[in-house]
Amino acid sequence: MKPYRKNSKMSLNSVRDLPDLPADLPLLEYGIEHFRSREVILRDRTIEDLSLDELPATTLRLESCVLNRVNMARSKLPSLRLKDVRLIDCDLANAEACGLTALRVEFLNCRLTGFHANEADCQDLLISEGDARYSQFRFGAFRSAEFKSCNFEDADFQGTDLRGALFKACNLQKVEMTGVKLERADFRGSRVEGLRANASDLRGAIVDPSQAMSFATILGLKIM
Repeated sequence: MKPYRKNSKMSLNSVRDLPDLPADLPLLEYGIEHFRSREVILRDRTIEDLSLDELPATTLRLESCVLNRVNMARSKLPSLRLKDVRLIDCDLANAEACGLTALRVEFLNCRLTGFHANEADCQDLLISEGDARYSQFRFGAFRSAEFKSCNFEDADFQGTDLRGALFKACNLQKVEMTGVKLERADFRGSRVEGLRANASDLRGAIVDPSQAMSFATILGLKIM
């Protein structure tokens, strides 16, 4: 039985749907004033250069929005709902968003260090570039997800469904993936030294020949 594929010329991953965003979104005026209540719902807006760090426990729902340089570090977001949202150069370091739901969402060059999003339910998600060390995505589900040039060192994905996920040029050193569903997950081109998983977790995952040595210990192989 082969626990994983080394190469595949055909794409076995689902095609990610892009956020459905209008070409010209009006700028949100008096931005900070919209975030003073416990429930915030915003649609069809561009949000720029706001400092919302240490935002108290808030229900935040964004739909058809673009966020540029928004700081939500250390905020508590127990009901974060994102639909058709693009975040660019945003800071969510050490923010807590357990139970996050995200549909057609892109995080571009965002700071996600220590970001807690356990039990997240995400579809058509992109995380590209940015620092996501020590982030937590335990027991979540990521459908049609892409991770590109991300630093996930010491991140925790334990028990998460990552079937069909694409990891391209990511740092996955010392990432926790025990109990993760990895069928059709594509690791080719990423650093995987010290990644923690069970042999059964890796069944059906896609790796390249240069990663074989790193996965050999997990699979109980001896390469002579």
